[in-house]
Amino acid sequence: MTASVRAMTCFVRVVETKSFAAAARALLVDPAAVSRAIKALEDELGVLLFARSTRSLKLTADGILFHRDCMEILAKLEAATQRFRSGEALPHGQLKVGIAPSLTRRMLLRAIPSFQEKYPQLQLILLSVNDNAEIGDEGIDVLIRPRNLRQRGGQRTESQGVVVRRLTQSRAIACASPEYLDRIGVPRTPSDLLGHACVALLTLERDVHNTWQFARSGARQKIKFFPKLLVHGDALPAAGLAGCGIIRLLECHVEDELRSGRLVRVLPDWDCVGGPPIVAIYRKAKPTLPRVSAFVRHLAQNFRRYDAASFNAQP
Repeated sequence: MTASVRAMTCFVRVVETKSFAAAARALLVDPAAVSRAIKALEDELGVLLFARSTRSLKLTADGILFHRDCMEILAKLEAATQRFRSGEALPHGQLKVGIAPSLTRRMLLRAIPSFQEKYPQLQLILLSVNDNAEIGDEGIDVLIRPRNLRQRGGQRTESQGVVVRRLTQSRAIACASPEYLDRIGVPRTPSDLLGHACVALLTLERDVHNTWQFARSGARQKIKFFPKLLVHGDALPAAGLAGCGIIRLLECHVEDELRSGRLVRVLPDWDCVGGPPIVAIYRKAKPTLPRVSAFVRHLAQNFRRYDAASFNAQP
């Protein structure tokens, strides 16, 4: 008897989540069922797949080889099933999408209705990701987030075995509420920001973005401030709206607020330097799972309107 697809799926999910219990939660099955599946695989193969201890769960050398083969088999099976299912080749099943705190949920949710019209057999599960460890624990298929940027510039290196697909590149801006600007005043140059309450972004990697760069006609100015308020990305627009100070973020995250005038761009004659692209991150597989490809492709098309767009209200 050969290894079953279900057993291989359990094995792959345990590897991804590094936990039998987390794999069971992701698969919506009893933890005992996962344990039985792994035990049956090891008995059938005649090898140990995991080196178990009270603190960790690591693949053995045989487990590493078997995991590689399982990934290829499951990806090919998924692709073949999609090609011949009802003659339609439409993705189906379940897709878990991780949303980092630095991505505005509104952007993603507005792209969902048109995606569901195209792929009615696909169930989406949207999960907030507040820590990198949660990506494996939740069995996420694709993570949507701004690309990792260090405080001093440059992109962070992503983990091996993943694909990073650029979805859009919206420009970065500094903005604040009209009430804040009426109370404190309007900055005229980047150096004026040192006299303001500037809110610093705290990234998923715990980087504090309290150095902002601006450019105009070949000139550059860089300011570094001591933040009295640090927030995760999803709280950044709310901090600006509440009058907490001047915020710096991607323009696409506050398109509605800029159009309505609830937020006002400051230093409009200066360009903010260093806005990260928004990307999709997913595991390498040959071929890529059809449901992942379809979702990433749809977001890239839907997010195209944010590329270097301006959402300021028209006079």
